[in-house]
Amino acid sequence: MGANTRDATALSYFAGNKVMYPYGAGNVGIALFHVDMAKVAADLGVVIDGSNADIVQMWDIPYPCHILSCAVKLVKAEGAAATITLGDNDAAAGWLASFDINGTVGATKCTLITDANMLTGGKTYNAADTFDITFGTAADIDLAVFDIAVFLATFKFPDWATVSPDDWH
Repeated sequence: MGANTRDATALSYFAGNKVMYPYGAGNVGIALFHVDMAKVAADLGVVIDGSNADIVQMWDIPYPCHILSCAVKLVKAEGAAATITLGDNDAAAGWLASFDINGTVGATKCTLITDANMLTGGKTYNAADTFDITFGTAADIDLAVFDIAVFLATFKFPDWATVSPDDWH
């Protein structure tokens, strides 16, 4: 049995218009997400199965942008052995490998230099992609609460056909 991919990008609390992140030419900032798995599972009407390595597509990554790193902080433990990895469509653990969501409340973990996307100094997104959570171990992920911070830079180059370079400075 393979993993189920659940699209949560339409949920209002993960939608781009509800998330504070930078936009425009040369803006750097942090996108913050509060992930309450009881709410996510209920709103999607599904069981998130970690033993099946289910994936929740959490957020539509704005593009063009460059994600530099991310961090996760445990707010409430799952109550059974469970882990998450953070990534995208190219690399399930591209941003963060194996964080224990049944560990110590307050525990944090940041992208490590050995994580796939950090080996190249971050990742530039020039086309649509999603920020994904892959769950492991526990069969029913429905109690954990955790926060995710994504450090990114958005950029939008001017259309030189309509904007003079002198006007851009």
